[in-house]
Amino acid sequence: MKVGLIGVGRKALTIDDETRWLLNYDYLSCSQASAFEAHDVTKVVALANPGDDAKSSFEKRFGAVNYYDSARAMLENEKLDIVGIATHAHLHAEMTILAANAGVKGVLCEKAMATSLAECDAMISACQKSGTKLLINHPRRFHPVFQMAKELIAGGTIGEIKMVECFGYGKLMHNGSHAFDVLTDFFGEAAWVQGELIETDDKADPDGRGLVKMKNGVTALVDFASIQPFEFTFRGDGGLLTIDQFEEGLQVTLYELQDQRPGRPWFSYSPKRAVRRRYHAPQSFMLPMQGAVDELVTAINENRAPNCDGHAARASIEMGIALHASAENNGARIALPFGDGQKRVISR
Repeated sequence: MKVGLIGVGRKALTIDDETRWLLNYDYLSCSQASAFEAHDVTKVVALANPGDDAKSSFEKRFGAVNYYDSARAMLENEKLDIVGIATHAHLHAEMTILAANAGVKGVLCEKAMATSLAECDAMISACQKSGTKLLINHPRRFHPVFQMAKELIAGGTIGEIKMVECFGYGKLMHNGSHAFDVLTDFFGEAAWVQGELIETDDKADPDGRGLVKMKNGVTALVDFASIQPFEFTFRGDGGLLTIDQFEEGLQVTLYELQDQRPGRPWFSYSPKRAVRRRYHAPQSFMLPMQGAVDELVTAINENRAPNCDGHAARASIEMGIALHASAENNGARIALPFGDGQKRVISR
């Protein structure tokens, strides 16, 4: 399958040159270019990016490629099967619609999906009309530790989930969209949100935190005004599961009764002990970025919606925009679905 990349910067190409420091996230290589080049049936044949630095950088790694200074020119001159989009979020809708209208079979677009619900809907509509499979790259969907966590939680390992805590550093929409998508992936639809924004130098997408109530009863605290880069704690009535992205794998803590005595008053806590177990990622697994590419290729071949399609990714945008709306209304509770399709949050 012939692939064209739009926006050939950090996520599309140069992130692979960075130092790995979040042990539970940055599985290198994790650029779009490296993932498409690694797959058996995909090959990057064209790039669309202003200037010629990206062409030189790409060709040093992967060889000759056709180069265009605009996405429109690339789509008009190349017969592409897949387009990868790694521009800033405010261009995602325009680029996705251009690719769909050009008749490509699949689009892999980086998160955040777009800047408004109206843009999300336009992307979904254009892809449905053309038959284009749209995958929004929330990498934890394809991350072995998060896949393991989802299975353990669904299997009742820590009992019924009551509370989730998601911590990250800054930019409520740009970085917070990771947490919003984990909540959607694990627990389904959200019922309401309540939030606050913390003033930073980024006026469009400042830091923030808030509560997200899921329709299944789970309450989530989402805090992206912290210095901790990504920590997730899932609290069940039988224990907790923690993913700290400074540490490989995940930890499950179960609380077991001990020294149980008859006649204790109902309001008294029974003695318990914490039993902890560390779960590790398998020794061999598909890198998350490669997993996203493979999922898109498989969805095209099987003519089905990919994991984290436009509808799923739209939910994370809805949570973020609703949290902004709540903060702008003194922390008022905002019920979902959110009705203002035109409200924009422009993340990078």
